[in-house]
Amino acid sequence: MHERRQLCNDIDRPLGDAARATRQIDAERWRQQLRPRAMRLFAARTAKLPCSRALLKLLVEELYPDDLFTELVGDLDRVPLRRWPQVVAIAVALRHSWRRDGLARIARRLHVSLATHTLNERSTRGNTRPSRR
Repeated sequence: MHERRQLCNDIDRPLGDAARATRQIDAERWRQQLRPRAMRLFAARTAKLPCSRALLKLLVEELYPDDLFTELVGDLDRVPLRRWPQVVAIAVALRHSWRRDGLARIARRLHVSLATHTLNERSTRGNTRPSRR
């Protein structure tokens, strides 16, 4: 029984190696030859692609926003066209906001002021208890 299992493993190993090698060759061919051609075709065919809700949703989805995005923006299907730049900015900012300097860098690039005294006032105000008179 042990010999049979060993024989199967010996046969499977080269088959697995061959399959991995084939996948690697296919991936390299895709990256080096086919992908550039496919992307040129895609670029040509999207030259007149209009701004659309589908494009906005795809872009936001690619940025993997967390639940705070929905809290800040609401339902993407209801956001008016005039707010789409804000939606993209929020999604990008959320992506970079895990550290304060990341958010500050995005805000600076978009010329958005993040006055730290305003942030600090709100956080301390929210943590204080109302006075009892």
